[in-house]
Amino acid sequence: MPSTLMLLSNPHRPDPRVYREAKTLDGHGIPVKIIAWDREGRYPKYQKSEHAEIVRVGPRSAYRSMLKTLTRLPVFWLRALVAARRMKFEIVHSHDFDTLPAGILISRLHRKPLLYDAHEIYSSMIEKDAKGFSRITWRLETCLAGRTDGIVTVNESLAEKLAKNTRRKIHIVRNSPDTGILDGVDAGKIRERYGLRGFVISYLGSLEPGRFVEELVSSVNPEGKVELVIGGTGTLSHIAEEASRKNSSVRFLGSIDSDEALRLTFASDLVIAMLDPTNPNYRASTPVKILDAMACGRPFVTSKGIEISALLDPVGCGFSIPYDKAAFLETLTKAMGSPALLSSMGRKGKEHYERVFSWEKSRDELVTAYHELLDGHG
Repeated sequence: MPSTLMLLSNPHRPDPRVYREAKTLDGHGIPVKIIAWDREGRYPKYQKSEHAEIVRVGPRSAYRSMLKTLTRLPVFWLRALVAARRMKFEIVHSHDFDTLPAGILISRLHRKPLLYDAHEIYSSMIEKDAKGFSRITWRLETCLAGRTDGIVTVNESLAEKLAKNTRRKIHIVRNSPDTGILDGVDAGKIRERYGLRGFVISYLGSLEPGRFVEELVSSVNPEGKVELVIGGTGTLSHIAEEASRKNSSVRFLGSIDSDEALRLTFASDLVIAMLDPTNPNYRASTPVKILDAMACGRPFVTSKGIEISALLDPVGCGFSIPYDKAAFLETLTKAMGSPALLSSMGRKGKEHYERVFSWEKSRDELVTAYHELLDGHG
């Protein structure tokens, strides 16, 4: 039975994309092993989850320190290399550029094909903080991506960028949710469980700069008719936590898994997915929150200037506004007074999701990419 070894630069708490891919592959008879980087040193070194075996290695390292990441990343690669020696697998699956050098080494040493899974363009992610180094990283990323045996990525924009240095077909495997978990779910009961009333808006994602976190929590009036549900982790978690203590209309849930995030999205009236369009990485990304909103038939608010906004504007399934608190407050007032508009947006979003963005389509693309590698190296 063929199996795969995934390399991941986070501890897999779990990582939603990796979880969905592992579940899909396991369901198609391809067992999954994961070597994950536990930068915090606080997770089990070995874990057998529902769909994968996970081996976690160090070293410890801060998430948002460029210097520490650069000096400790090679140590992670070395430890992944050592851990892989004790494993059997037929495919190496590198998640993101920071695992790709290790993936190439393991692939060559074990003579197994390598699949590169580009969640984002890594050089764009660091461009704002290290512009000069970003250009070097992009040249290295395209060079190494061209030496892999297959590539999957999250949207057409990233596929177009990666295609410039390879003739291989790039498969689109989106960060779309598996809506099967919503079968039988009652939005009213979800609201009751969390004590939610009135007009519910939600932000369920990374709590980092450039994601409208501070503007969002300060937009909710304790005496108003809006309740904000905010969940996730990141360097701005303390802002959401403090707002929750001081404002009865803000509910901070901390870390929640992707399935519960989808249920809460289903129980929301409006989903917030604002990203700073001056950030190159955000401009090209497809926020999971938008895909979740469309899958649940809920309208969203996102930023003008990011690619997904321009792509979905003709569909009419959400509000596209400037990355600005005043614009957000104006839109929120409009949304609250327009239930028929919200219902229409939600319906259009769900129809477009099922036609274009469904996980079933991405699942088939992933399985196809795997079969191409297995058939080509049989």
